[in-house]
Amino acid sequence: MTDRLARQISYFAPAAVMSAWATVMLHTFASGHLNRLLTPMFHSYVVTAAIVLFILSALYLFLFEPNSAPVPASGHLRQFGRWLMLLIPLIAASVLSPAALSSTTLNNRALTSTAGVTPMPSMSAATDENVKGELAADPNQPVPVEVTDLITIAKSPAQIQAFDGHKVQSVGLFANAGGTPKLVRWIMWCCAADAQPASVTLSGNTAGDWKEAQWYEVTGTARFPSTLGQVIPQIEVDTIKPTKEPDEPYLSP
Repeated sequence: MTDRLARQISYFAPAAVMSAWATVMLHTFASGHLNRLLTPMFHSYVVTAAIVLFILSALYLFLFEPNSAPVPASGHLRQFGRWLMLLIPLIAASVLSPAALSSTTLNNRALTSTAGVTPMPSMSAATDENVKGELAADPNQPVPVEVTDLITIAKSPAQIQAFDGHKVQSVGLFANAGGTPKLVRWIMWCCAADAQPASVTLSGNTAGDWKEAQWYEVTGTARFPSTLGQVIPQIEVDTIKPTKEPDEPYLSP
C-alpha cells in the first residue's frame, strides 16, 4: 500500500508542480499583482508561459510511462524531496511576495532623481495638448499631471513659463526624505528589480500624519525654483488626501 502511494505521488508530482506554477502566474495576472512586478509589455508572456505549463502538465500525464520495477523507499523519499524543493519557492513567491516596494527600497535606490537624471516617461496622465487646453480654459482649475511630467517640464524653459504658478493635481507615494516631504512615483523599465524612484518636493501646507509609502492625491501650485542653476520642481501644497493605488502603480518609459 505504501509503495503504491509512493508511486502515485511520484507519478503526479511533476504535473502538480507545473500546474501549481501556472496557477500562481495566472492568479498574479488576474489579481493585478503582476502590475507591481513587471512592466505591462511583458504581461502577455506570463500568460503564455502559464498556458504552456498547463499543456506540458497534461502531456506529461498522457505520455509518461512509470517504471514497473520496484523502487526502494529511500528512492521515493529522495524523489519526493526533489519535487518539494520546486514547490518551496512557489509557496514563498505566492505567500511572501510584498504588495509593493517598501520605503526601505526607496531609500536604498537613492531618491535623487528629482532633477531628471533618470529618463522620464512621456506625458501619461494628460497629453501635452490636453494640458495646454485645460490651462487655457481655466488656469485656476487643477491640471492632472504625473510626478514625472513635472520633472520633464522642469527641463524646458517654455513649459516652465506655461506651468509655473498654475494649479496641479498629482498622485504618488509620500516620502519624508531627510526631513523633506516628497511625492514619489516609481519608474519601471522591465521589472521591480530595475525600478527607480522619481520625486517632486512638497512645500507649503504639508503638516499632517502622512504615512510613508502610502498613496496620496496632492493638489497645489506648481513651482520651479532654481538652485545653483538646477531647476527643482515643487508642488506648493493646498491639500493632501489619501487615495487608492492607481491601476498601474509603476510608470513605464
